[in-house]
Amino acid sequence: MRLMRLVILASLTLAFVAESEAKACSCMLQVFGGGRLYVGANGALPADATGFPWTGPEPLAGSKGRVTVVRVDGKKKVPVKHTIEAKGPLEIIMPAAKFKPGQVYEVTVRESEAAAKQRKELGADAPADLPPAEVTTTVTIGAEPLKLAEATLQAGAPEQRGVTVAHGASCEAEIRASAAAIKVELPPEAEPLRDYLVYETRVDGQPWTQLKNLCAPIEPGRTWAGAAGEDVVFATCEQGESAGGHPQPGKHKVEVEVASPDRAVVITTPAVELEFACAAPEPPPSEEPLPSLPPPPSEEPPPVAKKGCSVGDPGFAGVLGLAGLLAWRRRRRAS
Repeated sequence: MRLMRLVILASLTLAFVAESEAKACSCMLQVFGGGRLYVGANGALPADATGFPWTGPEPLAGSKGRVTVVRVDGKKKVPVKHTIEAKGPLEIIMPAAKFKPGQVYEVTVRESEAAAKQRKELGADAPADLPPAEVTTTVTIGAEPLKLAEATLQAGAPEQRGVTVAHGASCEAEIRASAAAIKVELPPEAEPLRDYLVYETRVDGQPWTQLKNLCAPIEPGRTWAGAAGEDVVFATCEQGESAGGHPQPGKHKVEVEVASPDRAVVITTPAVELEFACAAPEPPPSEEPLPSLPPPPSEEPPPVAKKGCSVGDPGFAGVLGLAGLLAWRRRRRAS
């Protein structure tokens, strides 16, 4: 009976621990906001763009009334018919007519009806950092098509440091790693369109996708480094389960694919070879023996040196006694 109670208690404990670990990293699904367009500097798109690239918390396809497109013609705003087409993780808001250089558009995207209803229910309890329910972007069509004949990859020297990565139980964890920052160098004519383009890093030919936190998703065509065309690659210095399947120290080839959102233009940078090295972990501090203590004092204190004379000492008193005995013998002989 006692054994059965122990088994039941252990089962409940394990279930509680498992539930605690599952709840340790829980993310609220972000469904608010109108998302954003992928455009270059000052809202620019190349002349050969097929539409307005968009990303957001909920797909646009299949939902009505969430997108409004107008062409700004002087003081007039002309409604533009459009369709929505998915291109991988992005969606393209495609006008019925092709773009012409110099045209100016205003594209407005709203959050879904479900998100709007939930926002209303939250009322004053809504977090202050909720994205706006509606986003309007002014877009200008450039005079030239996208020119992306080549791009190179600049990489910093790998250095050993702590790196925060996504972790199943706690959302994130810091590991020791040899890491290097990389950045795509675009040709001058394409640099203004850096934020319009999408990027994919590859390490040894495999897609490199890292998260800092399970609750911090990354937009399509971007990396955990944040800025367009930039990334951080690393090799782990951890061993065993702590390594988490990350690349091991040594030489690795890194390259980045650069593409237009509609993938009409796709190029790959020449690969760079990086050598990641990890220093041996510092040994734990040794436990030095404690200094020896002096022996405890004995119960009987050691004899103390005496000054002068005492009754028991064969000192001055003994001399006086011997002198008196000699004097007594001399007086007896004289008599």
